Amino acid sequence: MSLADLQTRVTQGELGLVLLDVRERDAYEDGHIPGARHLPRGQLELRVNKELPDPTAHILVACEIGQISTLAAATLRELGFMHATALDGGMKQWREQGLPVTAGPLP
Repeated sequence: MSLADLQTRVTQGELGLVLLDVRERDAYEDGHIPGARHLPRGQLELRVNKELPDPTAHILVACEIGQISTLAAATLRELGFMHATALDGGMKQWREQGLPVTAGPLP
């Protein structure tokens, strides 16, 4: 998915999908896309069924530059989450374009 498509969804306040940030906790807490859920790539296979009980959900995966999220989306598809895709450009481009970021500790 492109940054522009996600920006529209964030601006409208209705993502219409599950947005997963697969970066490490400190990176997520330093700033993430509003509405993103944290699920580190290293824990994806261990926690996916608990965190994402609906395999029919549309899932958008974000990381720092787009490489790890592409691998995570492929893993999700292998695990039966057929509507998983990666965010083009990742958080780096999101921040560079001045798009909204939420920061703070995980609940």
